[in-house]
Amino acid sequence: MSLAAVGAVINRIQAGELLRRSEIAESFLAVLEVSTEGADVAWGALLGALQARGPTLGEVLGLVDAVLRFDPELADQLDAPVDLGVERRVVAIAGSGKETFKTFNVSTAAAFVAAGHPDVCVVKPAGRATSAVTGASDVLAELGVRPARALSDLPRLAEQSSVCVFDYHHVAPRYGPRYEGRFHHLHPLSHVTPWMFVPIRTDGLVFGVADARVGLAASVIAMSGPERAAVVSTAVPPFGRIDELAPFGETELALVYKGAVERRAFPRPVPGDLSSIAQRPTNHANAELLLDVLSGRAPELALELVVENAAIVLHVAGVVDDLDGARATARELLASGAPLAQLAACRQASQEVQ
Repeated sequence: MSLAAVGAVINRIQAGELLRRSEIAESFLAVLEVSTEGADVAWGALLGALQARGPTLGEVLGLVDAVLRFDPELADQLDAPVDLGVERRVVAIAGSGKETFKTFNVSTAAAFVAAGHPDVCVVKPAGRATSAVTGASDVLAELGVRPARALSDLPRLAEQSSVCVFDYHHVAPRYGPRYEGRFHHLHPLSHVTPWMFVPIRTDGLVFGVADARVGLAASVIAMSGPERAAVVSTAVPPFGRIDELAPFGETELALVYKGAVERRAFPRPVPGDLSSIAQRPTNHANAELLLDVLSGRAPELALELVVENAAIVLHVAGVVDDLDGARATARELLASGAPLAQLAACRQASQEVQ
Protein backbone atom coordinates (compact mmCIF):
# COMPACT_ATOMS: atom_id res chain seq x y z
CA MET A 1 0.00 0.00 0.00
CA SER A 2 1.28 3.49 -0.86
CA LEU A 3 1.29 6.47 1.49
CA ALA A 4 -1.32 8.06 -0.80
CA ALA A 5 -3.57 5.07 -0.20
CA VAL A 6 -2.96 5.43 3.54
CA GLY A 7 -4.18 9.02 3.20
CA ALA A 8 -7.44 7.73 1.77
CA VAL A 9 -7.80 5.36 4.74
CA ILE A 10 -7.24 8.26 7.13
CA ASN A 11 -9.98 10.23 5.36
CA ARG A 12 -12.40 7.33 5.87
CA ILE A 13 -11.60 7.19 9.58
CA GLN A 14 -12.09 10.95 9.89
CA ALA A 15 -15.51 10.51 8.28
CA GLY A 16 -16.43 8.05 11.05
CA GLU A 17 -16.05 4.83 9.08
CA LEU A 18 -15.02 1.67 10.95
CA LEU A 19 -12.26 -0.32 9.25
CA ARG A 20 -11.54 -4.01 9.07
CA ARG A 21 -8.61 -5.38 11.05
CA SER A 22 -6.77 -6.30 7.86
CA GLU A 23 -7.21 -2.80 6.39
CA ILE A 24 -5.66 -1.15 9.43
CA ALA A 25 -2.84 -3.70 9.47
CA GLU A 26 -1.93 -3.08 5.82
CA SER A 27 -2.15 0.72 6.25
CA PHE A 28 0.02 0.83 9.36
CA LEU A 29 2.57 -1.60 7.94
CA ALA A 30 2.95 0.66 4.91
CA VAL A 31 3.72 3.57 7.24
CA LEU A 32 6.23 1.57 9.31
CA GLU A 33 8.13 0.30 6.29
CA VAL A 34 8.97 3.82 5.04
CA SER A 35 11.18 5.86 7.35
CA THR A 36 10.61 9.35 5.96
CA GLU A 37 9.11 12.57 7.23
CA GLY A 38 6.04 11.94 5.09
CA ALA A 39 5.57 8.50 6.59
CA ASP A 40 5.85 9.94 10.09
CA VAL A 41 3.19 12.52 9.26
CA ALA A 42 0.93 9.72 8.00
CA TRP A 43 1.67 7.70 11.16
CA GLY A 44 0.57 10.56 13.40
CA ALA A 45 -2.49 11.26 11.29
CA LEU A 46 -3.54 7.59 11.21
CA LEU A 47 -3.25 7.02 14.95
CA GLY A 48 -4.61 10.48 15.73
CA ALA A 49 -7.73 9.91 13.62
CA LEU A 50 -8.34 6.53 15.27
CA GLN A 51 -7.86 7.94 18.77
CA ALA A 52 -10.16 10.91 18.12
CA ARG A 53 -12.94 8.74 16.67
CA GLY A 54 -12.38 5.97 19.20
CA PRO A 55 -10.58 2.81 18.03
CA THR A 56 -12.44 -0.49 17.81
CA LEU A 57 -11.04 -3.72 19.18
CA GLY A 58 -10.42 -5.02 15.66
CA GLU A 59 -8.59 -1.86 14.65
CA VAL A 60 -6.27 -2.03 17.66
CA LEU A 61 -5.55 -5.66 16.89
CA GLY A 62 -4.80 -4.68 13.30
CA LEU A 63 -2.20 -2.18 14.52
CA VAL A 64 -0.60 -4.92 16.62
CA ASP A 65 -0.61 -7.28 13.62
CA ALA A 66 1.35 -4.66 11.66
CA VAL A 67 3.92 -4.18 14.42
CA LEU A 68 4.55 -7.92 14.69
CA ARG A 69 4.90 -8.30 10.92
CA PHE A 70 7.30 -5.34 10.89
CA ASP A 71 9.40 -6.76 13.76
CA PRO A 72 9.57 -10.58 13.49
CA GLU A 73 12.13 -10.83 16.30
CA LEU A 74 9.60 -9.25 18.66
CA ALA A 75 6.99 -11.71 17.43
CA ASP A 76 9.36 -14.60 18.14
CA GLN A 77 10.03 -13.31 21.67
CA LEU A 78 6.32 -13.11 22.41
CA ASP A 79 5.73 -16.60 21.01
CA ALA A 80 8.30 -18.03 23.45
CA PRO A 81 8.10 -15.89 26.63
CA VAL A 82 10.76 -16.25 29.30
CA ASP A 83 9.79 -18.42 32.27
CA LEU A 84 11.29 -16.91 35.44
CA GLY A 85 11.24 -20.30 37.15
CA VAL A 86 10.00 -19.01 40.50
CA GLU A 87 7.27 -20.46 42.71
CA ARG A 88 5.92 -17.00 43.55
CA ARG A 89 3.02 -15.45 41.66
CA VAL A 90 4.48 -13.36 38.82
CA VAL A 91 2.63 -10.10 38.07
CA ALA A 92 3.69 -7.45 35.55
CA ILE A 93 2.89 -3.79 36.19
CA ALA A 94 3.04 -1.32 33.32
CA GLY A 95 1.49 1.96 32.25
CA SER A 96 0.66 3.85 29.09
CA GLY A 97 2.39 7.04 30.28
CA LYS A 98 1.39 10.22 28.42
CA GLU A 99 -0.70 11.40 31.35
CA THR A 100 -2.17 14.88 31.32
CA PHE A 101 -1.17 15.25 34.98
CA LYS A 102 2.36 13.97 35.53
CA THR A 103 2.80 11.98 38.73
CA PHE A 104 6.08 10.70 40.16
CA ASN A 105 7.09 7.10 39.38
CA VAL A 106 4.14 5.54 41.17
CA SER A 107 4.11 2.13 39.48
CA THR A 108 7.83 1.67 40.14
CA ALA A 109 7.34 2.39 43.84
CA ALA A 110 4.28 0.13 43.93
CA ALA A 111 6.32 -2.70 42.38
CA PHE A 112 8.77 -2.67 45.30
CA VAL A 113 5.95 -2.51 47.86
CA ALA A 114 4.03 -5.44 46.36
CA ALA A 115 7.26 -7.43 45.96
CA GLY A 116 7.70 -7.24 49.70
CA HIS A 117 5.04 -9.96 49.92
CA PRO A 118 6.77 -13.36 50.13
CA ASP A 119 4.48 -14.92 47.52
CA VAL A 120 4.79 -12.24 44.83
CA CYS A 121 7.36 -11.50 42.13
CA VAL A 122 6.80 -8.27 40.18
CA VAL A 123 7.94 -7.73 36.59
CA LYS A 124 8.61 -4.06 35.85
CA PRO A 125 9.31 -2.96 32.26
CA ALA A 126 11.50 0.15 32.29
CA GLY A 127 12.00 2.79 29.66
CA ARG A 128 13.50 6.24 29.44
CA ALA A 129 11.26 9.28 29.69
CA THR A 130 9.42 10.39 26.57
CA SER A 131 6.44 12.52 27.61
CA ALA A 132 7.62 13.18 31.18
CA VAL A 133 10.77 14.21 33.05
CA THR A 134 11.66 10.84 34.55
CA GLY A 135 10.93 7.40 33.17
CA ALA A 136 11.31 4.15 35.09
CA SER A 137 14.81 3.56 33.68
CA ASP A 138 15.84 7.08 34.68
CA VAL A 139 14.68 6.83 38.28
CA LEU A 140 16.06 3.31 38.71
CA ALA A 141 19.45 4.42 37.37
CA GLU A 142 19.51 7.09 40.09
CA LEU A 143 18.90 4.32 42.62
CA GLY A 144 21.66 2.07 41.25
CA VAL A 145 19.32 -0.44 39.56
CA ARG A 146 20.31 -1.50 36.04
CA PRO A 147 17.45 -2.98 34.01
CA ALA A 148 18.31 -6.29 32.38
CA ARG A 149 19.52 -5.89 28.83
CA ALA A 150 19.18 -9.57 27.91
CA LEU A 151 16.02 -11.60 28.47
CA SER A 152 18.23 -14.57 29.38
CA ASP A 153 19.30 -12.69 32.53
CA LEU A 154 15.77 -12.47 33.90
CA PRO A 155 15.52 -15.87 35.67
CA ARG A 156 18.77 -15.15 37.51
CA LEU A 157 17.46 -11.74 38.56
CA ALA A 158 14.22 -13.31 39.78
CA GLU A 159 16.16 -15.79 41.92
CA GLN A 160 17.81 -12.98 43.88
CA SER A 161 15.09 -10.34 43.95
CA SER A 162 11.29 -10.23 43.83
CA VAL A 163 11.42 -7.26 41.45
CA CYS A 164 12.49 -8.23 37.94
CA VAL A 165 13.29 -5.14 35.87
CA PHE A 166 14.04 -5.26 32.16
CA ASP A 167 14.78 -2.61 29.55
CA TYR A 168 11.90 -2.08 27.11
CA HIS A 169 14.30 -0.75 24.48
CA HIS A 170 15.87 -4.17 23.93
CA VAL A 171 12.61 -6.04 23.36
CA ALA A 172 11.54 -4.71 19.96
CA PRO A 173 14.81 -4.30 18.02
CA ARG A 174 13.19 -3.03 14.83
CA TYR A 175 9.94 -1.41 16.00
CA GLY A 176 11.46 0.26 19.08
CA PRO A 177 13.85 2.59 17.20
CA ARG A 178 11.12 3.30 14.64
CA TYR A 179 8.68 4.38 17.39
CA GLU A 180 11.12 6.07 19.79
CA GLY A 181 10.48 9.76 20.41
CA ARG A 182 7.64 10.12 17.92
CA PHE A 183 4.65 10.30 20.27
CA HIS A 184 4.07 12.50 23.30
CA HIS A 185 0.32 11.97 23.46
CA LEU A 186 -1.94 8.97 23.95
CA HIS A 187 -2.78 6.92 20.85
CA PRO A 188 -4.49 3.56 20.13
CA LEU A 189 -1.36 1.45 20.66
CA SER A 190 -0.99 3.00 24.12
CA HIS A 191 -3.84 0.70 25.16
CA VAL A 192 -1.92 -2.49 24.42
CA THR A 193 1.76 -2.34 23.54
CA PRO A 194 3.09 -1.37 27.01
CA TRP A 195 1.78 -4.64 28.45
CA MET A 196 1.52 -6.85 25.37
CA PHE A 197 5.21 -6.46 24.54
CA VAL A 198 6.38 -8.03 27.82
CA PRO A 199 8.04 -11.29 26.71
CA ILE A 200 7.80 -12.92 30.13
CA ARG A 201 5.40 -15.61 31.31
CA THR A 202 3.20 -14.02 33.99
CA ASP A 203 0.30 -15.04 36.19
CA GLY A 204 -1.22 -11.58 36.22
CA LEU A 205 -1.03 -8.04 34.91
CA VAL A 206 -1.78 -4.55 36.19
CA PHE A 207 -1.98 -1.96 33.45
CA GLY A 208 -2.65 1.75 33.79
CA VAL A 209 -3.88 3.78 30.84
CA ALA A 210 -4.40 7.54 30.68
CA ASP A 211 -7.80 7.11 29.04
CA ALA A 212 -11.28 6.44 30.41
CA ARG A 213 -11.72 3.58 27.90
CA VAL A 214 -10.27 0.89 30.18
CA GLY A 215 -12.51 -1.71 28.58
CA LEU A 216 -10.52 -1.63 25.35
CA ALA A 217 -7.28 -2.92 26.90
CA ALA A 218 -9.27 -5.26 29.14
CA SER A 219 -10.94 -6.82 26.09
CA VAL A 220 -7.59 -7.51 24.46
CA ILE A 221 -6.22 -8.97 27.69
CA ALA A 222 -9.29 -11.20 28.03
CA MET A 223 -8.52 -12.58 24.54
CA SER A 224 -4.76 -13.02 24.72
CA GLY A 225 -3.34 -11.90 28.09
CA PRO A 226 -2.87 -13.59 31.45
CA GLU A 227 -5.79 -15.14 33.32
CA ARG A 228 -5.94 -12.37 35.94
CA ALA A 229 -5.52 -8.67 35.21
CA ALA A 230 -6.63 -5.17 36.10
CA VAL A 231 -6.78 -2.10 33.86
CA VAL A 232 -6.93 1.20 35.74
CA SER A 233 -7.30 4.92 34.99
CA THR A 234 -8.18 7.95 37.09
CA ALA A 235 -9.43 11.40 36.11
CA VAL A 236 -8.48 14.11 38.60
CA PRO A 237 -10.44 17.16 37.48
CA PRO A 238 -9.45 19.91 36.92
CA PHE A 239 -5.83 18.71 36.90
CA GLY A 240 -6.00 16.00 34.23
CA ARG A 241 -5.79 12.19 34.00
CA ILE A 242 -3.30 9.66 35.36
CA ASP A 243 -2.58 6.06 34.36
CA GLU A 244 -2.85 4.79 37.92
CA LEU A 245 -5.41 3.67 40.47
CA ALA A 246 -5.90 6.57 42.88
CA PRO A 247 -7.64 6.98 46.26
CA PHE A 248 -9.27 10.13 44.85
CA GLY A 249 -10.81 11.34 41.59
CA GLU A 250 -12.92 9.43 39.07
CA THR A 251 -11.36 5.99 38.86
CA GLU A 252 -12.19 3.47 36.14
CA LEU A 253 -11.26 -0.14 36.88
CA ALA A 254 -11.67 -3.21 34.68
CA LEU A 255 -10.92 -6.57 36.28
CA VAL A 256 -10.20 -9.53 34.02
CA TYR A 257 -10.55 -13.10 35.24
CA LYS A 258 -10.62 -16.16 32.99
CA GLY A 259 -11.72 -14.19 29.96
CA ALA A 260 -14.51 -12.25 31.70
CA VAL A 261 -14.33 -8.48 32.23
CA GLU A 262 -15.91 -6.70 35.20
CA ARG A 263 -16.09 -2.90 35.14
CA ARG A 264 -16.13 -0.75 38.28
CA ALA A 265 -16.11 3.02 38.85
CA PHE A 266 -15.08 4.91 42.00
CA PRO A 267 -15.93 8.64 42.07
CA ARG A 268 -14.15 10.24 45.05
CA PRO A 269 -13.25 13.81 46.03
CA VAL A 270 -10.09 15.32 44.58
CA PRO A 271 -7.75 17.19 46.97
CA GLY A 272 -7.19 20.81 46.11
CA ASP A 273 -3.41 20.39 46.17
CA LEU A 274 -1.75 17.53 44.29
CA SER A 275 1.79 18.91 44.46
CA SER A 276 2.95 16.09 46.75
CA ILE A 277 2.32 13.51 44.00
CA ALA A 278 3.45 15.62 41.04
CA GLN A 279 6.57 14.62 39.16
CA ARG A 280 9.64 16.49 40.35
CA PRO A 281 11.81 18.53 37.92
CA THR A 282 14.86 16.20 37.95
CA ASN A 283 15.63 12.49 37.95
CA HIS A 284 17.43 12.86 41.28
CA ALA A 285 14.48 14.57 42.93
CA ASN A 286 12.11 11.86 41.71
CA ALA A 287 14.45 9.17 43.03
CA GLU A 288 14.54 10.92 46.41
CA LEU A 289 10.75 10.94 46.53
CA LEU A 290 10.60 7.26 45.65
CA LEU A 291 13.01 6.51 48.51
CA ASP A 292 10.86 8.59 50.85
CA VAL A 293 7.83 6.53 49.82
CA LEU A 294 9.56 3.18 50.34
CA SER A 295 10.76 4.29 53.76
CA GLY A 296 7.32 5.62 54.74
CA ARG A 297 8.53 9.23 55.04
CA ALA A 298 6.71 10.69 52.02
CA PRO A 299 3.62 12.91 52.30
CA GLU A 300 0.44 10.99 53.11
CA LEU A 301 -1.12 11.49 49.68
CA ALA A 302 1.95 10.05 47.94
CA LEU A 303 1.99 7.07 50.30
CA GLU A 304 -1.70 6.34 49.76
CA LEU A 305 -1.33 6.59 45.97
CA VAL A 306 1.43 3.97 46.04
CA VAL A 307 -0.53 1.82 48.50
CA GLU A 308 -3.49 1.83 46.11
CA ASN A 309 -1.38 0.59 43.21
CA ALA A 310 0.53 -1.97 45.26
CA ALA A 311 -2.83 -3.23 46.50
CA ILE A 312 -4.14 -3.90 43.02
CA VAL A 313 -0.95 -5.88 42.26
CA LEU A 314 -1.49 -8.00 45.39
CA HIS A 315 -5.14 -8.50 44.46
CA VAL A 316 -4.35 -9.54 40.89
CA ALA A 317 -1.64 -11.88 42.21
CA GLY A 318 -4.38 -13.64 44.16
CA VAL A 319 -2.61 -13.38 47.51
CA VAL A 320 -5.33 -11.08 48.95
CA ASP A 321 -8.97 -11.62 48.02
CA ASP A 322 -10.38 -8.09 48.22
CA LEU A 323 -9.05 -4.59 47.63
CA ASP A 324 -9.60 -3.36 51.19
CA GLY A 325 -7.57 -6.27 52.53
CA ALA A 326 -4.93 -5.66 49.87
CA ARG A 327 -4.62 -2.00 50.92
CA ALA A 328 -4.14 -3.06 54.53
CA THR A 329 -1.47 -5.56 53.47
CA ALA A 330 0.34 -2.93 51.39
CA ARG A 331 0.44 -0.55 54.37
CA GLU A 332 1.82 -3.35 56.54
CA LEU A 333 4.52 -4.08 53.97
CA LEU A 334 5.53 -0.41 53.90
CA ALA A 335 5.78 -0.31 57.68
CA SER A 336 7.85 -3.52 57.74
CA GLY A 337 10.75 -2.15 55.68
CA ALA A 338 10.32 -4.93 53.09
CA PRO A 339 10.13 -2.55 50.08
CA LEU A 340 13.52 -1.00 50.90
CA ALA A 341 14.95 -4.49 51.30
CA GLN A 342 13.58 -5.40 47.87
CA LEU A 343 15.18 -2.30 46.38
CA ALA A 344 18.55 -3.28 47.85
CA ALA A 345 18.22 -6.85 46.56
CA CYS A 346 17.19 -5.64 43.11
CA ARG A 347 20.12 -3.22 42.98
CA GLN A 348 22.64 -5.92 43.87
CA ALA A 349 21.16 -8.53 41.53
CA SER A 350 21.01 -6.11 38.59
CA GLN A 351 24.63 -5.08 39.03
CA GLU A 352 25.82 -8.68 39.21
CA VAL A 353 24.31 -9.64 35.84
CA GLN A 354 25.77 -6.68 33.91
